[in-house]
Amino acid sequence: MRVDRTLLFTPGDAPRRISRALSLRSSTVVLDLEDGVAAGPAKWQARTAVVRALTDSRRPGLMVRINGLDDPEHLADLEALRPVLGHAAAVVVPKVESAGRLAAFAATVRVPVVPVIESCTGLLAAAEIATAPQVARMILGVLDLAAELCVSPVPGDAGLDHARTHLAVASRAARLPAPIDGPHPDLDDEEGLIRSSRASRALGFGGRVVLHPRHLDAVARAYAPTAAEIERARLIVEAAASKPGSLRLSDGTFVDAPVVARAQALLEEVHGEPTPA
Repeated sequence: MRVDRTLLFTPGDAPRRISRALSLRSSTVVLDLEDGVAAGPAKWQARTAVVRALTDSRRPGLMVRINGLDDPEHLADLEALRPVLGHAAAVVVPKVESAGRLAAFAATVRVPVVPVIESCTGLLAAAEIATAPQVARMILGVLDLAAELCVSPVPGDAGLDHARTHLAVASRAARLPAPIDGPHPDLDDEEGLIRSSRASRALGFGGRVVLHPRHLDAVARAYAPTAAEIERARLIVEAAASKPGSLRLSDGTFVDAPVVARAQALLEEVHGEPTPA
């Protein structure tokens, strides 16, 4: 399942915002039935709008975030969505803390699932959750986790950097793509958005949740390989092809098989196809 570097979360009870989100081709769209929608009648309005969007749209990669497995709204979400779940690329499941419970849920929906890890209990179980059936990728729910730990949710501020590393390791060990980071908490802080996105990428993340379309381009650029990284990867791959085995570049850098593999992976990310050794 392909996921862009940006996941644009859109409240399910805002039809105009849904329509605008679906018109944007540069992001994976997640229709939200959970925190983005107020309790009460708005939940039912959101379900109606999301069902309509899933029925009418054939946009690739369209996802829906339901309410958590222990939330009173969870079963109502499933009842409303079941006829159209096959149109969703994945179901985003918040507040996941148990691989067994996620597996049982996944068996009932039969579509890929994207668990959100947003508690200490969930973080400790992340390695098992990552290997549960139908898990396509994982998201770090930074706001709830930061509140539980009383630390900053911003990448690079140290508060959750250990949690990010843990989730990145759990994802890679389970052969999942790099995890998705949570949103930047200040919608008007574009400089902080870019800086923290770069810090998140440096910790092993492949993208992040975005709450406003104006952030899409900046976040996508921050998680993309730089021109210097691409050129260096190209030089490494070319040098390895001309002289198999360990070698040194002209600047003295030692290059062996893991370095070459990383360079190949970066070029594949850029070009979308395998790079010959």
